[in-house]
Amino acid sequence: MTTTWTAAFRSAPVSAHESMTLIYPSRAFRDQTLRQIVRVRGASDRLRVRLSNQYGKQPLTIARTHVAAHDSRSSITPGTDTAVTFAGTAQVTIEPGAEAVSDPVDFATAGETDLVVSTYHASDAGLATYHPFALQTGYVVAGDAVFRRHLTGAEEVEPRFYLSGIDIEAPEGRQVVAAFGDSLTDGVGTAHGAHHRYPDLLAGKLDDTLVLNLGIAGNRLLSDVFGERGIARFERDVLATPGVTRVVVQLGINDIGMPGMLGLPAVSAGELIAGLTSITDQAGRAGLTTIVATVSPFGGADGVSPGFDTPEGERTRQLVNEWIRAHCDTVADLDRLLYDPAAPSVLRPAYDSGDHIHPNDAGAEAIADTLARLITAST
Repeated sequence: MTTTWTAAFRSAPVSAHESMTLIYPSRAFRDQTLRQIVRVRGASDRLRVRLSNQYGKQPLTIARTHVAAHDSRSSITPGTDTAVTFAGTAQVTIEPGAEAVSDPVDFATAGETDLVVSTYHASDAGLATYHPFALQTGYVVAGDAVFRRHLTGAEEVEPRFYLSGIDIEAPEGRQVVAAFGDSLTDGVGTAHGAHHRYPDLLAGKLDDTLVLNLGIAGNRLLSDVFGERGIARFERDVLATPGVTRVVVQLGINDIGMPGMLGLPAVSAGELIAGLTSITDQAGRAGLTTIVATVSPFGGADGVSPGFDTPEGERTRQLVNEWIRAHCDTVADLDRLLYDPAAPSVLRPAYDSGDHIHPNDAGAEAIADTLARLITAST
């Protein structure tokens, strides 16, 4: 089977710096049903569900898992509710650091399908392995409600918990693109619930291609401040994912900007270049085609994120981008794509979500267009 949807995870806070800046913290579940909605692409008659306890401190027991087609809000489409088993049983226990892959389930998906995955958590397993910015509302209710069509009075949640992937049976030779990055890849700045992240838009522009979003908001190339550093998680999140043929690497902006926000030592251009080289070398050894993105502008970000934008950081950004253009075989030049021609250190107003760091829907569309051209030209 081939992965058609996946999420990159982070743990509960790994440092005091991170604790101070969390917007959506992790949480635990006890005698509660968690209902999460994901959009998968690709036609298939069967699928598998993957659940993760990657950062758990104790075994995670999930008593029941169901999958269904999404209707609206917390509701599932009548007649589509389907039980999911793991090694033939409804209950699955996942040890800390591990992932569980379900048995194949007879469930038809089309070119684009919104799925609902409902899990019943009978016992508390501590803070969940999670993805903070799902940009898709999830729902929590008391008791075992995995089979219910509507979740009346449900609590709304913004992060993604435990759900690590959906696999489908895909034709041999289908291209799978892994979008590996930070909040720009994760979709921060784009419309909530609209699937306007650049990987979503890219998938719609490429025929017979699956695009996986492996972005983590706040992620850094060289440091574990927000999620595990890129050079460490690349093997697990990209190389170990079934079917990946190509990777887009978009990291570095947080290594440059966050030290000023958090009072940490600055990162040099040489250190970032070494980190990017490490990732491209790993991808090359695995036989993956790699597209490296230049670091996009963040001038003026201090108004929203004090300390992010500094003259030293801008110099580092320029040096890293010069190296990427000169040394990487295929480059997505997000810097030149997104900058304001009248002020090259800042985002073009038409592409700025308002924080001077993250592209809006129009900016994500421009990124997707650029990547689609690069991928089509090299296929």
